[in-house]
Amino acid sequence: MYLLYADDSGVVFDPNVKYSVLAGFATFESHTYWIQKAIDFIMEKHLGRIDVELHASPIRSGKGFWRSIPKLTRDSILIDCLSYIKANYPRQFILFGAVINNKRECVSEELFSQLTSRFDKFLKRKFVKNGESARGLCIFDKSKMENQYQNWSRIYQTLGNRWNEKLNNFAEVPLFLESSISRSIQVADLIAFSLYRYFEHFDDSFYSIIKDCFDREKNQIHGLLVVE
Repeated sequence: MYLLYADDSGVVFDPNVKYSVLAGFATFESHTYWIQKAIDFIMEKHLGRIDVELHASPIRSGKGFWRSIPKLTRDSILIDCLSYIKANYPRQFILFGAVINNKRECVSEELFSQLTSRFDKFLKRKFVKNGESARGLCIFDKSKMENQYQNWSRIYQTLGNRWNEKLNNFAEVPLFLESSISRSIQVADLIAFSLYRYFEHFDDSFYSIIKDCFDREKNQIHGLLVVE
């Protein structure tokens, strides 16, 4: 089974924020253990401990626990994690993301429908091209959108989404985890944050590392959508 770990970045209802992001990565279920070990290794390398959450925004800005950590160390943690993603694409990581301008209507639903549709089509291609009976499960960070995401997913699986496409390859409605206990959710947070920094603040210091890791076929990118 393929797992899609996803998180959001940006504030849909904040008039001062232009973009909202929902993004993350798909991986085969057996890879999650090795992802956790790799992130733990990076944290041990830079901090000497692994009991710290990888949360991109406070790491970059130096808030809370990170206030006493030198900026060079904080930046190195983020860059090392993103470089690990790049080095293991596409074997362990296939990235997916949607970036929507907040002036549009129904931004939250459009983000969710775009991300889930693209993941479903990725699973379908696995079956059509390789004969691989690939099923998928979305796992999100805990948020106030939990009930809404599950309702939308149920509708999309039975009636179809806005494009009348059914999510035929999902094993279940989305699950939700506390980010503090899941390294994979923390990695999804870093991916979403990297996209947000690039489109909202024209900062490509993080996005530039992973920009070629989104789901694609030859020169066609399937895994990333940007809607102005």
